[in-house]
Amino acid sequence: MMNTDETAVFGFPDFAKTVVAECGPALRLAVEDSRLADEMFSALPKQMSLQQIVIYMLVRMTATGWSELLILVGNGAGLGAMKLSRGMFESAVMAEYLRNTPAEMDDYIEYGRVLDLKRLKMYPDSVSPEKAREIEREYNRVAPRFTNKHGKVRNHWNKHPMAFMAQQIGRSQQYEVPYSLAASIHHGNFEAMISHLSGDEASIDIDQPPSLRWLNQALASGHVYFLQALATLNEFFNLGFELRLSAAGAAFEGVWRTSTTETNKTP
Repeated sequence: MMNTDETAVFGFPDFAKTVVAECGPALRLAVEDSRLADEMFSALPKQMSLQQIVIYMLVRMTATGWSELLILVGNGAGLGAMKLSRGMFESAVMAEYLRNTPAEMDDYIEYGRVLDLKRLKMYPDSVSPEKAREIEREYNRVAPRFTNKHGKVRNHWNKHPMAFMAQQIGRSQQYEVPYSLAASIHHGNFEAMISHLSGDEASIDIDQPPSLRWLNQALASGHVYFLQALATLNEFFNLGFELRLSAAGAAFEGVWRTSTTETNKTP
C-alpha cells in the first residue's frame, strides 16, 4: 500500500502487537532457534562434496522457508504461512531421506538434467545453441536411469511419492495431518475453501489478513520442520550440536504444551 506521502508500506506493521500478544512465547523461541541455525551454518566445512552440498542446500531451503513463514505470521497471513510450511516439510523430509538412503543421492542430482531439458523445451530461445546441445547430451546420458519398462521417463527424481519418503523416516503422522492440510490449502480443494471461510451462516466471506487465524498452526508445524532439518544437518556433518538441539526441542514442547493448555481452559 502507499501512504499519502507516497511512502511504501508493506504488510500490516500495526498488527505486530496483536501477533506478539497471541504468539509471543513461540515467536521468542523462533528467534532463539534461528540464531542456533546461524551458529550451525557457521560451523560447516568450507569445502563440501556434491552430496554434502545437497544436504546443506535442502536444510538451508527449509531455514529460508522458516524466515519467510515468520514474515507472513508477523503480518497476520496465517494461510499463506501454512502454504510455506508445506514446502518446508518437503525439503526437510528429502534432506533426512537422502541422509538415510545415500544410494539415491545420485538420482536426486542427475534428475536435474531431465528438468533442464523440460525447461529448454518450454523456452528454446533462453540459451545459446551450444548450451542447448549440452543440455540434450546430458539428458540423453541420464535418461535411461529414469526410464520405466514402458519407455517413459518418470516425472520425479524418486520413484516413490512424498508419503513413502515420510514413512521411511518416521514422519507419516506429520504427512497425514499438518502437511496434508497445508497441501489442501495450497491446491485449493474443498478443504481449502472451508479453511478460507470467515463470517457466519448469514454472511460468508474469505478470511483476509491481518488475522490471527492459522498463525499458531503455521508456527508450530513450521518450527517442527525447521528443527528436524537442523537435526539432519547436525547428524550428516557431525557438528556436535546434539545437546543444543535437544534443549531446543524441549523448549518447543514446553511452549506449545502451555499454549495448548491455555487454549483448552474452560472459561
